[in-house]
Amino acid sequence: MLQHGHSSLQSLMRLFCLAPLFCYGCQHIPLSSSSFVTKHATETENPKQVNFAADKKSTSPFNQQANELVQQALGHYSNGELNQAKVLLASAREIDPGHIGTFEIEAQLSYDMGNQNQFLQSLRAIRAASPHDSEKQSAIGTLFFQAGQTEEGISCLKRAIELKPYDEDYALKLAAFYEQTGMTGEAQNVLLRALHTTPGSRRLPIALGRVCEANQQWDQARIYYAMVVNHFPKNHIWRKHLARCLYYSEHYSEAFEQFAICQKNDPESLSISEMIAFGDTALRIGNLEKAQHLFDEISAAHQHQLLHVEILRGLCAINRGQNISAKTIIDTARTKWPTDPTLLQVASLLPSP
Repeated sequence: MLQHGHSSLQSLMRLFCLAPLFCYGCQHIPLSSSSFVTKHATETENPKQVNFAADKKSTSPFNQQANELVQQALGHYSNGELNQAKVLLASAREIDPGHIGTFEIEAQLSYDMGNQNQFLQSLRAIRAASPHDSEKQSAIGTLFFQAGQTEEGISCLKRAIELKPYDEDYALKLAAFYEQTGMTGEAQNVLLRALHTTPGSRRLPIALGRVCEANQQWDQARIYYAMVVNHFPKNHIWRKHLARCLYYSEHYSEAFEQFAICQKNDPESLSISEMIAFGDTALRIGNLEKAQHLFDEISAAHQHQLLHVEILRGLCAINRGQNISAKTIIDTARTKWPTDPTLLQVASLLPSP
């Protein structure tokens, strides 16, 4: 017997998310978002093993007869006999026009046969038949989005959030959809509303931090990443995000502290740009010895090929009163960049011999 419930749609979801035929949104979902877009897309299942279930509450003889036809259609589908399955589904729908199982299996058939219009019609029928099922609204929303029907996908996700406002998965997925379509402001609003609803969430601050960071809203991003670091104090990845946002929002002392913790806990974790930012924060707060050490380390690792690092090395040495060392750094750099105006300006700061 076929049971109508969310298990059938989950199977449908797995099939569509894994198939590349015309679900063209799949390959365009960015990695920074797809990690929390949908848990269904990470599951796998052989299409021939898909199991649909009938509504156990239905006792109508018409429904039972429709169930039998749908069961036969599934057998033909498993054997690759798609046209025969489609005919049986049409018969089942004549007997029981509201049988949701026929829509769900027909969606699979339409997808397999490359009939996108019929596929979308089936999705709309499932959506209309399940207005109070948040899981189906969410899953159908994903399929709409992947099929290029962005507005319908967003509408389904909004409905899922209305039904279960405390389920952060729906907000995270909708925010990812908004990000994918360039509507980052809407993504941020969705996440903020969700955070107000579930203030103890550990995932929503991460998503908010990433959205704000992508928009170069450094002050806002640092607030959310601080929340994340409070949740995950041993995770240097999020601490690095916090340190970068502190640096770009000109909170140099705090940025220095966070970079220092990252370097201490995982010396290999900082990228070259982060090392340079770390050195610059040290320079800006007057820790010239640390700044010099960091820039010297970067310079040695990159064989003195980074002009801005050599300039910063020279400035550190000058400010520390190490004029001989500063002159060596500047003179060496001028052999590679003889006309660089910034380098010439730093050279002019050297005391006359």
